[in-house]
Amino acid sequence: MTAPAEAGWPVLTDRLSLRRVMADDADAFLAWRSQPDVVRYMYQPPWTPQLAREKLAAWAVAPFAEPGDALVLAIEERGRPGVLGELLLKWAPGPGQAEVGYALHPEVQGRGYALEAARAAVALAFGRFGFHRVFARIDEENTASVRVCERLGMRLEARLVENDQRDGVWATEVVYAMLAREHGILAP
Repeated sequence: MTAPAEAGWPVLTDRLSLRRVMADDADAFLAWRSQPDVVRYMYQPPWTPQLAREKLAAWAVAPFAEPGDALVLAIEERGRPGVLGELLLKWAPGPGQAEVGYALHPEVQGRGYALEAARAAVALAFGRFGFHRVFARIDEENTASVRVCERLGMRLEARLVENDQRDGVWATEVVYAMLAREHGILAP
């Protein structure tokens, strides 16, 4: 696996531009991260303005060179200003493992942006970074994200019954994954 060079950003898809986050993105991220309906499947409370500033300042300069590191990208519509959502690629423990995650502002959900951004993240993970396996961990009730993984061609690998709590209630998590060779890119 290789760490990303600063060159090569943004990553462009048909409709989207994916770039490294900047500290100045804090207000944009707060717009969806402060909404309980958005963060409920992230197993965390809504953000405050202070937390948004702290997180984005840290993510903007965070390395992506070893297990535990996370690369957070801002999702923008090509040719239009404004951040629509976020994309996460986390270097997971274990050889050649990466986790993908995403969140969008509710106003743009349902337009296929999550699928398009996640497809780009999987291609980055296997192509640019050389990961062997990419997975997504999803609350079973988050059916929209389950559909994204299925449309990506990921397979259901696990169903972890009541393995975590969401809002004080036990929740079940599903794990979807794909190998580089299944994506058509052979990892080194």
